[in-house]
Amino acid sequence: MDHPPQTRRRRLRSLTRLDVSAVSIARREVVWLWSLVSIAAVTLVAVGWPVTASGYGTHPAAAMAFTLVNCAAAILAMRWPWAGLSASIAGSAALTVVTAGAAPEWPWPWPVTVLLAHCLTVFVLALRHSWYWASSLWLAGAMLTVLAPAALSDGGHPAAFANGVVLVSLSGGFALFGVLVRLWSLSVLRMEQAERLSATETGRRRELEERNRIARELHDVVAHSMSVITVQASTARYRLPGLDEAVQREFEEIAASSRRALGEMRGLLGILRGHDDAPTAPLPTLSDVTGLIESTRASGVTITYREAHAGAGDADGAGDAESTAEGDPVPEVVGLTAFRVVQEALSNALRHAPGSAITVTVTDDGHVLRVAVSNTPPDRDDEPTPGARLGLAGIRERVTALGGTVSAGPTLDGGFQLTAILPVEDPDPIPA
Repeated sequence: MDHPPQTRRRRLRSLTRLDVSAVSIARREVVWLWSLVSIAAVTLVAVGWPVTASGYGTHPAAAMAFTLVNCAAAILAMRWPWAGLSASIAGSAALTVVTAGAAPEWPWPWPVTVLLAHCLTVFVLALRHSWYWASSLWLAGAMLTVLAPAALSDGGHPAAFANGVVLVSLSGGFALFGVLVRLWSLSVLRMEQAERLSATETGRRRELEERNRIARELHDVVAHSMSVITVQASTARYRLPGLDEAVQREFEEIAASSRRALGEMRGLLGILRGHDDAPTAPLPTLSDVTGLIESTRASGVTITYREAHAGAGDADGAGDAESTAEGDPVPEVVGLTAFRVVQEALSNALRHAPGSAITVTVTDDGHVLRVAVSNTPPDRDDEPTPGARLGLAGIRERVTALGGTVSAGPTLDGGFQLTAILPVEDPDPIPA
């Protein structure tokens, strides 16, 4: 995908400016190194071609071709070490051969431009790649220094030995310098990574501190209000004599719901604060769905509850179905998730479809647990109670974590249905 010109210009400026926070240090070093090596290679071509052609009496075409190969080796070595090594050896050997007939006053077997290009390639290999690439090129240069005079000269170049000593020592120095710079760059990169990791950890710590602060405020604000509701509902029969039994039961349901909400909020507070002594009260399970439905019915909503388990008959309407064995017929974590699905679906129906009839169906065939909660269209146009809009997302995360699926959407009659399918058996049991 093509980026706009302004975006490309901004990215180029961020790579070349001396702003440490803009871009990675290692990335900026690569960009600068590419630029410097390219400039050096072009300069060596511009100088080496005419010097080789005129000073050493080489054909201009051959001088240009071999000089280009020799100087391009440094650029190739930036990306491909084997290509840079091969081009440097081939170019240096070819130039050594074509300049063998030069006058004694001209340096040979390493003309100055060839020597500088060779050292530049050695430096790039040492800086960008493992040490053995630079060592291989240095060794190849030393062997060429020894073999070229023996094979191409019969003593016509008395300074060949001195020229070779200069090449070996200078290229060795460049290789050592490149290795040291590479080690320094790696240490800077590790330091940069450590700083970024430290910044990430600092952000997480601040997030945890903010979470603790929110937990404390949640407790201070909500717990007080819920406590007042609990006390008022529990003492209504004593403060307001003459209440009939239906109203008293209503207040008792309000008190029980508020006490249950307080207990769950204390558990949430312990999780947010990360305390080891978090409340260890039992979590809701599938068997608690009946109580949840009964407490929701107390608000006046019509709820039909159907429950069916493997090997047992269906229970319809009353919400008093019994399991075929003691306890829940499904694992605890599946039961807890099913309870949360029903709880969230009932809350959504009460909030968004006031006055509708709700149907809750829980079916367990021994392999999967299917929880379906549907409601009819609302019978009045009340304004929906605002919510956090995170309930369905949380349910989806819970069910997906167990390998199940969730579907939610409107029904044909204008209502809404939430269906969750949870695997009861472990799909990949650990062998005994």
